[in-house]
Amino acid sequence: MNSANEEQKMKKTTTQFSFKPTVLPQVMSTCKLGRFPMDGKLGESFQESNKRYNRQYFRIQTQAEKQEKVEKDKGIEDVYIQMQNNQEDIYEDMKPKELVGPESIKNYYQTYKKITRIKEQNKLFAIQNSVQTNLIIKSEQLRLLPCKMGLIKQKGESKVLAIENHKFGDKYVEVLSEGLRTLPVIQDFNFNSNRIKENGASLILPLISKQARSIEMVSNIIGRKGLEPVLNVLPLQTCKIQILNLEDNQLGDLLAQELFKSMQKNNTVKLLNVSKNQITNASYPFIKQMIETNDSLEELYLHWNLIKGSGGAELFKALIPNKNMKVLDLSYNLLGCGGQSLTPILKQFFEENKDMIHLDLSANQFSLPDSQSISESLKENHTIYGFHFNGNFGYVDSKGFLIIQNEMRNFNQIHTDYRIRGCETHSKPYSKGPRSEKMMDVCWICDGWQGQKFEWIPNKSGNASEEPIFIHFDFEGYEAIFLGKPDENGIFSTNRMVPTGELDYFYTGNQLQVASLTEPLKIHNEKFRVRTKIADQVTDVLLDETNHQMINKGKPVIQDWDPNYDVKPRTCDPIYIPIKQKKQKRAWSFPISIWAPKYKFDTEELLRKCFERDWNCCKITKFVKKVEEQEQIKEMLWQSYKPIRETYRYYSAINPSGDVFSMSQNPTSEFVNQCQLIDGKQMKLADVDLKFIATCSASQSDWKGNFRNPERYLVRYQMMEFLVRLSEDKYIRNQPGSPSYAQATRMILDQCLPYMSQFDSHKWRMERYFIEQCDDVCKKHKQVIDYVYMHNSQKKVKPGQAPFMCLDELKDVCNTANLYDENFVERDVNLAFCLSMLTQVDELESDRLFQMQWIEFMEALARIADKYSPIGIGKQNDKEWTYEQRFSQPLYYKLEAFMVHLIHTSVDEETKKNWKIPTVSMFDVIEEDDQ
Repeated sequence: MNSANEEQKMKKTTTQFSFKPTVLPQVMSTCKLGRFPMDGKLGESFQESNKRYNRQYFRIQTQAEKQEKVEKDKGIEDVYIQMQNNQEDIYEDMKPKELVGPESIKNYYQTYKKITRIKEQNKLFAIQNSVQTNLIIKSEQLRLLPCKMGLIKQKGESKVLAIENHKFGDKYVEVLSEGLRTLPVIQDFNFNSNRIKENGASLILPLISKQARSIEMVSNIIGRKGLEPVLNVLPLQTCKIQILNLEDNQLGDLLAQELFKSMQKNNTVKLLNVSKNQITNASYPFIKQMIETNDSLEELYLHWNLIKGSGGAELFKALIPNKNMKVLDLSYNLLGCGGQSLTPILKQFFEENKDMIHLDLSANQFSLPDSQSISESLKENHTIYGFHFNGNFGYVDSKGFLIIQNEMRNFNQIHTDYRIRGCETHSKPYSKGPRSEKMMDVCWICDGWQGQKFEWIPNKSGNASEEPIFIHFDFEGYEAIFLGKPDENGIFSTNRMVPTGELDYFYTGNQLQVASLTEPLKIHNEKFRVRTKIADQVTDVLLDETNHQMINKGKPVIQDWDPNYDVKPRTCDPIYIPIKQKKQKRAWSFPISIWAPKYKFDTEELLRKCFERDWNCCKITKFVKKVEEQEQIKEMLWQSYKPIRETYRYYSAINPSGDVFSMSQNPTSEFVNQCQLIDGKQMKLADVDLKFIATCSASQSDWKGNFRNPERYLVRYQMMEFLVRLSEDKYIRNQPGSPSYAQATRMILDQCLPYMSQFDSHKWRMERYFIEQCDDVCKKHKQVIDYVYMHNSQKKVKPGQAPFMCLDELKDVCNTANLYDENFVERDVNLAFCLSMLTQVDELESDRLFQMQWIEFMEALARIADKYSPIGIGKQNDKEWTYEQRFSQPLYYKLEAFMVHLIHTSVDEETKKNWKIPTVSMFDVIEEDDQ
């Protein structure tokens, strides 16, 4: 009985105090090192138990085992000594371990070698596993080869995790998720092309979505479980995501629609890429709503989806007023299909949206007529610096124009390599062909073009000192580009965007092709032939010397969404029209012109009378009570009266009330928007509408029943009052330490004057109209002007009243002449009528403002001719003229051709017989000198 008790007691003691060989030294060493107190009762008890354990343990050992134990104890003693001399070995995972740099790789392999020891240390001393330890342990658990998973790297940034194209799969993603649990500092994640599926994505995305600034998950299949953490974070105020790239994840319409819904409430994401996700037309309402409600999204990529024309039309409708979107990729969709044409909406988009910078419409199966319409509409846009139309009919030339071809070009072979990426330059842009040929499919942004100025200095660059001077670039196929008129220093120059690399060019002056002596020269080993065309004359030239420059990559075209160069896309070059000089018989001046006898200029005295009349009629003194402030405001308004009046004249012609030129609510809101007064805080559009109504109603009782002051319209005297009322809302209301009315008026004038100063109708007269050539045209065709005026100045003339033309009659003249088209509309007639009228002091009690006299009609015809831009006489068959080329002609060419056009359309046949209709321009005829 006693022996059985002793045996049971021995087993209990053995079980209680048995230690593994690797653990026992650690405990003993810890005791020796003072980690646990070994004095007192606890120390004695521990030592006693140790002795008792040793006696019982060796009692059951064989002799051989005893010998082995002695050797092990001796080895353990050596470990004790080593650990005592190097105490830090106990705390491997408490050492600082770098994640980036050469040492990080070394630390990782050291951890791998000591992983068993590190695990026991961490378990015994409750030490948190390091990133290296977590990766290795999880790899062992999943029976995978250990991998650094991009967390430990030779170089790079600690806040960036980039493991694209590694094809890791879900198991390794599970390893990565274990490493990320102890590494919350990473903000940018790139998991592109890693075979990550729904399970793997559901492990990793919950860990990173709250801290991530950039998430790239291209060419994976994250599924619903993987997408849900992102969907949950996007609407939150704490969301930090700025870049979300989910390209090629097979989301389909349902998941994509949920993503677009979450994006509607997001205010951080600047880039969203959902290309190659099988998104169809069913999702366009959600995309449209996202565009309309999201205020942060700047780049949207919808490449290679299934959006048709009807869906695209709705997207561009939403983009017309959008001020945030800068980059849009709709390439490789079906915008040209689906039954609804996209071109009318695109035309409106190109005209009204001034914020889009980079647009890709490549390979959308646009028809030839649609492509032609897009080409014409794009000409009106000068803010899209990068436009792509590959794979449709046409190409983009070096100035950004879309040039239509009758055959669709195949672009499929390089669609994967040439994708737009914000405003970044492609590192290796594809070849555009030999430099001696005209370059096609040009994008200034993607190809990294640089702004360059080229100058021809007379008598320095070469012998040529008078126009015309032409420049010929290799990337333009050496086409002749007219440099236009010289500047005030007599220098001919042009600013161009040119491709990087070697650039060859030469000049033409005095009908000779030469290289400039003031720019770098290149001597060619062999002469080469160039065919060039100048003024319809084709010339073959042999050259062995050209100018040469190496254009290096410099500033990008767009930086922080602002252009770095002054060159605007789709800006027409000056058109050279040879003028055969006639003998000067007299020195021309205005006093001998056809306008001098009847035209009255705006003098300071006349403008002062207008101002005093407007000041006395407006109601500023009703709400500005202080006399001193009234005088200050009056003086400030007088100093700015001319630009205020000119701005009013322009906007009053946009939507007049019958014959009364006045500003309705929409033009008024447009004016306020252009002056950038609306900030959404101190002033909103609703505030502008209230001030508009208040201004209209304030004086209504004084002029009730007067049709010259229509209701809900601003007339001239109310323009000043409207600005002062706006200043009250903008700078006084709800402002701590509010400024006075005088200070607020000064502030709003300072804000508006830069914009209002561009509306100077007299500048056009002095620079383009009141010149000798136009005087010659008007004198030569005075009979035409008289005929048209007398036959269209009767509709509203009362008996005994002198003839005058009303606005409706001027519109009838334009209608009879068949002028209306996409470039010339009724609004242009309103502007021509209003801007041609002489200044009248009283616009409230006189009808003179609506009664156009002969001298004013002549100017209105010139303004109409300038806008309509007929081709110069004898030039119609020279080439196919675009509207931009027509518009860039000198006014006298257009006015002369317009007079002939009126003869053909507005003069009866009997009268035509008495007039000789010219077939050659008077400016192309050489007059014989008198001998």
